Amino acid sequence: MELVYKWITLANRHYYMYLNRALAPFGINSSQYLFILNLCRDPGITQDKLPERICVNKSNVARTLAQLEKKGLIRRQVNPGDKRTAAVFPTERARELYPRIMEVIATWDDAVTSVLSAQEKENLLEFMQRVADKAAALRGASPAALRK
Repeated sequence: MELVYKWITLANRHYYMYLNRALAPFGINSSQYLFILNLCRDPGITQDKLPERICVNKSNVARTLAQLEKKGLIRRQVNPGDKRTAAVFPTERARELYPRIMEVIATWDDAVTSVLSAQEKENLLEFMQRVADKAAALRGASPAALRK
């Protein structure tokens, strides 16, 4: 019996290899782009909310934010409501990269789904959302966090 996750994993590996190549001219990589996207969509989100939103552990969040801060793509500010947490904001440079990153993603999405009819693409999207929701639930995470 062939497993679905074999193909999901294989497609994901190719996607990340593509991203690393396509994002290199912007000075970022496949482990950093989701941070920029999320921070541009939700500026001021606290650092402690990012692990669930991006599906990575806290140490990866801290390390990646330090890298992005060093590159001038984010800034952290002590959260006035809770001094133990930091709110994270994209810089102007990150906001300028946002549409370019989205274009890179859309180009990949269009290319890999070009073998599907419009109905097949719609079905695949629905199926993958359900699979992602179930995967989140199995690890005790909120599927709603992935929708942001």
